[in-house]
Amino acid sequence: MLKPKLQLKRPPLPLVVVATLLFMTGGVLTFWLTARRGQLARTLPAGANAIPADALMVVALSSDEAQWRRLRQFGTEATQAQFDQLLGQWRDRLLSQHNLTFARDIQPWVGPEITLAVLPDTTAPADLPPSLPAPELALGANVVVVVPIADANRAQNDLGDRLGQAEQVEDAPYRGVNLQQLEGEAETPLYAAVLSAETAVLSPQLPLLKRAIDAYRGGDSLVDRPGVSRAFEQITETRPLVRFYVDVPALAQTIAQGADPPIAPNRLRAFQAPRGLVGTIAVKNRGVALQGVSWLEPGSQTFATGNPAGQMPQRLPTGALLAVSGGNFQQFWEDFQAGNQLSALLPLQAEDMALGFQSATGLRLDENLLPWMAGEFALGVLTPPDAATDNTDAATAPPLPNPALVLMVKASDREAATATFDQLNAVMESRYRFTVEEADLGGVPVTRWTSPFDSLVMAHGWLEGDIAFFTIGQGIAELITPSPARRLAENNLFQASTGEAPRPNNGHFFANLEALSAVENNLLLPPLPQEGLLGSEAIEAVGVTATVLSDRQVRYDMMAILRRGGRPGPLPPADAPPAEAASPVPEPEAEAPPENQPE
Repeated sequence: MLKPKLQLKRPPLPLVVVATLLFMTGGVLTFWLTARRGQLARTLPAGANAIPADALMVVALSSDEAQWRRLRQFGTEATQAQFDQLLGQWRDRLLSQHNLTFARDIQPWVGPEITLAVLPDTTAPADLPPSLPAPELALGANVVVVVPIADANRAQNDLGDRLGQAEQVEDAPYRGVNLQQLEGEAETPLYAAVLSAETAVLSPQLPLLKRAIDAYRGGDSLVDRPGVSRAFEQITETRPLVRFYVDVPALAQTIAQGADPPIAPNRLRAFQAPRGLVGTIAVKNRGVALQGVSWLEPGSQTFATGNPAGQMPQRLPTGALLAVSGGNFQQFWEDFQAGNQLSALLPLQAEDMALGFQSATGLRLDENLLPWMAGEFALGVLTPPDAATDNTDAATAPPLPNPALVLMVKASDREAATATFDQLNAVMESRYRFTVEEADLGGVPVTRWTSPFDSLVMAHGWLEGDIAFFTIGQGIAELITPSPARRLAENNLFQASTGEAPRPNNGHFFANLEALSAVENNLLLPPLPQEGLLGSEAIEAVGVTATVLSDRQVRYDMMAILRRGGRPGPLPPADAPPAEAASPVPEPEAEAPPENQPE
């Protein structure tokens, strides 16, 4: 019996061409998307394609022991021991409690960095021991660790036996991946999965491990999170010790849920705008540098563009203890008043300051001052000049506190500014009985207000370029008029802490902790912590620079100048007492890491 012949109707030639083009275009597009996803994954922290897109925080740690040893060389003897103890605790918390050691089981085959991701607490882990405060438990238990495999053969030799002996968690693989539980002495279990010859994942929670597998198998991962890849591409640091990503509003909300005492709602609102932050931390010759890029997601507020700040470090004297500068005082005050960004962390409230000014002077900040303050500004706390002593009583009496405060603003309307100062002159003379007199300081006309009994001196005037200044403290106006004898921009610590930031930029924050720790009787400066990892004994200075990249991106450059301590030895056990530091290490002349020391 003859089989019927299948008749195929030949499509018209144009349709064939169109179909062929669509097929080719679709193939090219699919290839491009796949290649692009792989390229983005290489730009992001290691294993980003196995990290769910809703991660609260991602931290990628360098596996280069030489970099960590270089970091451990900074600090005092006490802070070095504290930092070593902290590293030892984390090492034992992540590895030793499961009978693993970094040098033996991981270092020979691991990639250049190990990535830790904190995920949202979607399940209530009742079986986890409540040994930590709520925020720490939420951030410490909901972790996925992505371990890139650089040498699969070594990984099989060094860790393969452990995984072979590990207990199979479920009867069947999850999406083709075996789930295993590593044995150990820890109260919290540790689950493991090998996703490929290049990637393994660990987590104390099995549901989180499955979420990592879902992301790796094509689900939404960090690679797909809008804005993350573009922000990482803006980072210029090439040898980071740490790379990080933070979902700012989600992390703030998680911390606030268990905070005790509770975080004030107005402070929490400042971090609820949809925004992200990525960055790097790197070890430099004189300390630690952080470079970060923050961005706003579509539909939210935008940043004011432009980087007009630049001249104020030339106006302030080199003895500035604290200095804040920016490109537009009006914009700064609007952000401060709205509680935007880091201004929400300040102990002062804009409304209280405005009401206090109005109560003291009868003038309104928004009507009498802000309209002409749309230019570059600087606020500084200076090193007070030595008090002159003309008699025995003055020499033996303790010196009066000297605030040593200076405010400079480039006036956008000099006529309006002059009218405001005239009103203030009248208020100080009639209401407070201050002596108001004119003086000449190096050719600069200055109006000086002196309180009864000379207990307080304030002054205001104009510098070249329509720069209005106001000072509080005896002898402070003399430090800036007509120009400083030596400028802040020439200060070695200022240069070291801000020198790698872009030029131009949108302003600086600078704190000379070395000089601050020696200042006494300053009403504006609270006592500084002397000891500890963040104490002034270990940190000489801190500089932060902000640069607006676009209406949705801002770059931050921070540098902490650290004291150099002794050469570090092996890390101590977590339960060991702090070890004594060795002799100080001379500062190297190059950026190259020090020679490896045996652990």
